[in-house]
Amino acid sequence: DLKNRDIHNANFSGADLSDSNLSDTILFNVKLRGANLQNTNLSNAKLWDTDMYGVDLTNANISGADLFYADLRNADLANTNLSNVNLRHTNFDGATFSSIDFTNANYDVKTLDTISKDIKSILEMQGNLW
Repeated sequence: DLKNRDIHNANFSGADLSDSNLSDTILFNVKLRGANLQNTNLSNAKLWDTDMYGVDLTNANISGADLFYADLRNADLANTNLSNVNLRHTNFDGATFSSIDFTNANYDVKTLDTISKDIKSILEMQGNLW
């Protein structure tokens, strides 16, 4: 259980963290490239400048998290709860989405530029431009 921890400059690339509780955890400049985060609770986590390239976030709960400058390129975000998150400068290039929840997510134009047109319309409808 990594709940409510403060983790800086760690490398969890390729790790299996599925079903983990990382809620309220600070992950600053952490590498999670290709990690399995299926069914992981990341609610209210601070994922500042976190490298999440190619992670599997299927069924993950990221509600209330801060993804400031997070790299989610090529991530799998199937059925992921992204409600009430901060998506300022988050990069979603190549990420796959299905059944996504962006309710009250805060985003900026840089984030919008990294997602497909259909997902962009969902974010604009459910979220708030910063």
